[in-house]
Order: sequence, then structure tokens, then C-alpha cells
Amino acid sequence: MRAYLAMSIEELRDFYAQKKFAPEIVYAPTIKFITENPELDEEEAEYEISMIAARNSGGYVIALEVADQQISQHLEESVVLSETVIWESVEALFVYDSNDDELTWYATQEIGDYLNTAGAK
Repeated sequence: MRAYLAMSIEELRDFYAQKKFAPEIVYAPTIKFITENPELDEEEAEYEISMIAARNSGGYVIALEVADQQISQHLEESVVLSETVIWESVEALFVYDSNDDELTWYATQEIGDYLNTAGAK
């Protein structure tokens, strides 16, 4: 399942350095969310969830793949995980611009370079 981890820059730097992170909440298109939004196809549902994560983040959202066995509970628009998330599950970074309500996408191989320049802004 594609899931979205809302983070601050400090959490993102820690996750990148440690290669693991124990999130409290991971946003995902849960069965309840999909049922309540039947007009959305899979791609639209993922976009909406990524934007919910972004609006509840410190400006950063990690897209990652979560296996069913990692999920201990499904909530309305999020899941609770039973274990830490490892860096190898990361698929992309989204940087949230709250002024324009937009996400800028970075591939996994670009995240290190982005973090090296993010502090200079």
C-alpha cells in the first residue's frame, strides 16, 4: 500500500541519516477513505491522501510502500504501523508549499542533495 509520512525537516534529516523511523501516524487511502470517496480513482485517492499528509506536515511528505503485515490498525485516512519504517521503503519526497498548496516531487536519489541545500534557504 502506498502511504504518506508527514514530517518536519528535522525528522526527515533524522530518517535519512538513521535509515529508519518510527512514525506515530501514516496517511494512506484506507478502506474507509475509499468507501467515503467513491468518485475518486486510485490515483486521485492517493493524491488526496498525500495532500492531507502535506497539510498536516512540517512541510515534507515521504511517499513509501507499506506491507499489509506492517499495519496494525486502519483509521479513517491513516494507518497505525506495528514496526518502524525503513529507508528502503521510501519511493519519493514531496516538499509542500503551503502558500500555493502544492507539492514538489523529488526522487529518492535526489533526497540527499536536497537535504544538503535545504538548510541554506
